[in-house]
Amino acid sequence: MVQLNEKNEDQLMDKRISELQEWLKTQPQLPQNISRLLLRRFLHTTRNDLSAAQRLMELNYGLRNKHAHIFIDRDPLDDSSQQLLQVADLVPLPGLTPENNKLLFYRLIDFDADKFNFTAAIKVFFMVADCRFATEDEERLSDGEIPVFDMAGYTLRHLTKTALGALRVYMKFVQEAHPVRLKEIHVINCPSFVDKVMAVVRPFIKGEVFKLIHFHLPDSETPYRHFPRSMLPEEYGGEAGKMSDLKQQWMQLLKEQRDYLMDSENWQINKAKKNGQRKFSDSGVTQGLRSLEID
Repeated sequence: MVQLNEKNEDQLMDKRISELQEWLKTQPQLPQNISRLLLRRFLHTTRNDLSAAQRLMELNYGLRNKHAHIFIDRDPLDDSSQQLLQVADLVPLPGLTPENNKLLFYRLIDFDADKFNFTAAIKVFFMVADCRFATEDEERLSDGEIPVFDMAGYTLRHLTKTALGALRVYMKFVQEAHPVRLKEIHVINCPSFVDKVMAVVRPFIKGEVFKLIHFHLPDSETPYRHFPRSMLPEEYGGEAGKMSDLKQQWMQLLKEQRDYLMDSENWQINKAKKNGQRKFSDSGVTQGLRSLEID
């Protein structure tokens, strides 16, 4: 019976993907080379709701184009990206939790605040995500995602490096346009001044998302009430391997996917076709795109 249900779900997903592809042909302003794998992720995120997936795609690509300096004008091998990757780890961890969620681990490895570029960190964050979405095993899509932020080494000087414009874009995108289901957020090794950090970021966090955040003191065992310690890197007492090895795999994947990440045709909205479509189409979806206001 379970296998039959899974087969029916797969058939429904394939049908929805084909329908989304057909809809995409009626939206010439959007990129037309979006892979079935990425379309599947949009549908998976919206639990196979076709209309919701369409709205999510419109918002996703709309925000990307409004903030092209973060989402389109990028290169994983440029100096700022490589510098950031020498300062911080941004690594999706292998495997899934017993609840079928994906762990994503972020931490500083060089604590010199003068080397930390906040906007570069945001750009690399989304390049890693886009790279993952383009290469993941479609049979292993997680039910949700759990980012883990290790604040060890983070200082008030790092806080002064926060670019509020980039923070605002990051928060809006991950809360409204990112094709993931956010399950929990864990902040470990919290410093005594975490309240000052939250005073900066709290205005950008929606109430329902703020409820997902769990704060953990240094050397606390409380994170492992939410996910298995074994899923973490060896440095944290886990069994996922060394963080340096895990990171190297992702740096290699970023290099391999560089052309995909940098090709504007994969991300850019064709404004000329968008304007042309407005003249001739009265479809509900198109009307929704017309009225879409992106802050």
